[in-house]
Amino acid sequence: MAFVNCSNLEVLDLSLNLLGCIDCHICDKLVNLVSLKALNLSSNHIKCSNLHMLNSMIKIERIDMSNNVLQSWDISILNAKNLTHINLSRNRIQTLSKANMEELDTIVMSNSIEIDLSENTLLCTCETKDFLQWMVITRVLILRRDEYFCTFSNGSVTSLNNLKFIVESLKSQCVPSKTALIVGMNVLGLCFLTSMVLVYKFRWRIQHWYYKRRFILTLNYVEMVQMFTYDVFISYSSDDFEIARNETIEELESRRDIKACIHERDFQPGEYIAENISRAIHSSKKIILFISKNFLGSEWCAYELDIALMEEMHSGRRVIMVIMVEDVPNANLPRALRHIVDTYTYLEYPKNRTEYDINAFWNKCAEFIQEN
Repeated sequence: MAFVNCSNLEVLDLSLNLLGCIDCHICDKLVNLVSLKALNLSSNHIKCSNLHMLNSMIKIERIDMSNNVLQSWDISILNAKNLTHINLSRNRIQTLSKANMEELDTIVMSNSIEIDLSENTLLCTCETKDFLQWMVITRVLILRRDEYFCTFSNGSVTSLNNLKFIVESLKSQCVPSKTALIVGMNVLGLCFLTSMVLVYKFRWRIQHWYYKRRFILTLNYVEMVQMFTYDVFISYSSDDFEIARNETIEELESRRDIKACIHERDFQPGEYIAENISRAIHSSKKIILFISKNFLGSEWCAYELDIALMEEMHSGRRVIMVIMVEDVPNANLPRALRHIVDTYTYLEYPKNRTEYDINAFWNKCAEFIQEN
């Protein structure tokens, strides 16, 4: 399969074949296609690509390599000045390289260009922070970006519909380690006074780093528990207050001596709700989500879910338990929440509400809260 004598070819559709079987050598066959405008290599089980694949395709406008098994995009597009559409959906791409981003930004300076990365295995880690930040600020059109999902270091999954918040959270997580490295390098080459100035300047970041690492590294469980103000943070819709709030106070606090954080009672007046939520979750040993249709329709409940996922990512511990207050189809759950339900054991609130079932239910909640 060679196209040496096809210099006038404008559209080439090779989809739904098994071109991946010839490894990356498919790229060596696509030469002298100087008039080609549309190239479709979708659904071919292609695993890799060649840097110089588009060198001869100076008029290329659309490329479709969707539904393959690409783990990276290794093709240079600098010569493809007319390129307007790249479809890389349904692959295994975790991030774009710095070169990828720079070339896309170069192209978009002269003409609009769009890229589809949906249904890939994107990552939300310190290593991919720059890529996620690029997605926020680039002029390149990221098709269906709000429908993308990414995976954190601890395996939890979240939607990118709040990408700015995720980027800021990763900045907060990743900066301390860089600061510690900078401080360490300065200590080697600078005098004691200079070091003290740097320590003072970054004292709040160092303190944040210290407490976060203690959550992960400490071996003294009693000492770790003492760092929490509350045993559990209760996340629920105000429409479910009778089960979530009233029964929590009676069953967990009064009968089982567990200190719960309940927003209507324990949030600090005069502060932003978002700050109250963040502080309360960081100050709680565990987090219980009372899931209902009301919960899924609440913006603040969605925000509490995002913060809870971030806390689980930062701490490296399992801190979230899901309680299904009513039957909610799995398909209606946000993907991040569905991942928790599918991965961990969850509880269903007793429907018959007998004294035995209610007591057994709250005993299981207490066991989760009290476990290491």
